[in-house]
Amino acid sequence: MDNDMKTLLEQKKLQLGIKQEKAEIQHEKENIIQNVVHFSQKYRFADEVEEIKIQSFISKLNFLSPGQLYIKENCAHFHGNVYLCFLMGSHALLKIYIYGKYHDIINDYDEWEFFSSCLLLVDEDFTHFAYINDGGQITESQIFDFG
Repeated sequence: MDNDMKTLLEQKKLQLGIKQEKAEIQHEKENIIQNVVHFSQKYRFADEVEEIKIQSFISKLNFLSPGQLYIKENCAHFHGNVYLCFLMGSHALLKIYIYGKYHDIINDYDEWEFFSSCLLLVDEDFTHFAYINDGGQITESQIFDFG
């Protein structure tokens, strides 16, 4: 009986943790919507399938420390639509990805910088990216996969 109660308690703790994380993410999303001018006209949040692709992409990058990306080679690329990823901030903020036009995000940089000093813009081709460090400098590169 004690083992059943312990198992049930562990399941309840896990469920509560998931519920709290979803609430924190929702709170951050509402904060973004309220603080980014014309958010709903320019941007949207990534869906679950896109989130998996973005997380896979990010896992291939090399970080020197949290938020500080190590880039081997610069590689200029014409950007159309990108996913904005926050590289610094709350745990919930790091799980939010925003889809929009590259030039809109760059033009609204002051608004995005409010949320995170380091940003990653992942091109919709999931090969190219732009990294904006905490000094506002943009470095463009790509994932080099040589097998």
